[in-house]
Amino acid sequence: MFRNILIFCFVFCCNFLQAQNWQLVWEDDFDGTDLDLTKWMHEYGTGSQYNMWGWGNGEKQYYQSQNTTLSNGVATIEVKEEPSGIIDSWGATSYYSSSKISTKGIFDFRYGKVEARMKTIDGQGFWPAFWMLPIDGDWPCDGEIDIMEQWGGNYFTNGTTGAAHLGTCPYSQSSHFYQNFSTYISSGSYADEFHTYSVIWKEDTITWFVDDNEIFSIDPSSYWSVPSQHDWPFNTNQWYIMINLAITQSGPNANTVFPNQIQVDYVRVYQDNITGVSDVIYDADFINYSQDYLSFENFDYKFKNLLIYNLDGRISSNHDVNGKSKVNVGHLNSGMYIIEIEDFDGNKINKKVIIK
Repeated sequence: MFRNILIFCFVFCCNFLQAQNWQLVWEDDFDGTDLDLTKWMHEYGTGSQYNMWGWGNGEKQYYQSQNTTLSNGVATIEVKEEPSGIIDSWGATSYYSSSKISTKGIFDFRYGKVEARMKTIDGQGFWPAFWMLPIDGDWPCDGEIDIMEQWGGNYFTNGTTGAAHLGTCPYSQSSHFYQNFSTYISSGSYADEFHTYSVIWKEDTITWFVDDNEIFSIDPSSYWSVPSQHDWPFNTNQWYIMINLAITQSGPNANTVFPNQIQVDYVRVYQDNITGVSDVIYDADFINYSQDYLSFENFDYKFKNLLIYNLDGRISSNHDVNGKSKVNVGHLNSGMYIIEIEDFDGNKINKKVIIK
């Protein structure tokens, strides 16, 4: 992946205060009249092109781009009946169409707050989802994070769920594990108005929220199989976002209304902005990046040590600089980091960077 450092903060001391101060790093407010293809891509078909029948779940819909439209700052994914049928790459016929949008290959990340404001759907057989998978991952060993899933009931959709999956590859039912929750609205339906669905995802922790209310949280100890048999996969890889409206294998019934839709007001990704205050010791702008190296060659002072922290304050890398003018950071994954550099007198400065 193309790697570049965008430096956007000021100098602060090594004993920085770790605070949850969200910095918006990606968003789509669905302005305009067409889906922004610099942020999203469309999935097509039934999954047969990936040798997955019904996207691996026996789903009945055929995904196509024209079922996603934008108007008045809202993205609409519409599900329709297709009386003439749509034939997939296996020659199978689908009698429903819908859409699935994804940031795969366009935007991916690890850790942060991921949120969407959505108005969902009533009706038996409907299955809207807002979820994440790792780039080039295998399922379920590399994990799955379901921020929101709902299954339409016979009349009202009064429950919403979220889950995190892990297991071994290739898939085996006996070694596939997940933790999930269900929460219910006190009256009416989640389809009556817009609601926010989000996770705060940190190292070793995922926490779910509905309308900013904390609902559920997990860590490695939530799975009896971690770490004795299977790895906790949520601290590795870069992950992408998906939103889709599926038709379950059991399908609709006589009360299910077509055409129908879900609406998305926005999707946002934040990362934690570690802040602090200190006296300025040096101007940290002398730190430069080129071809996987942090360099200090344009500064006439010598440094002893360099630490790189992730956003949870854990050390990602420790370098004995000892007067050298550059350090290789090509091993770092994309994300936000704090660089702490120390001179031979024990003075330290810190600078925040985003590595992409």
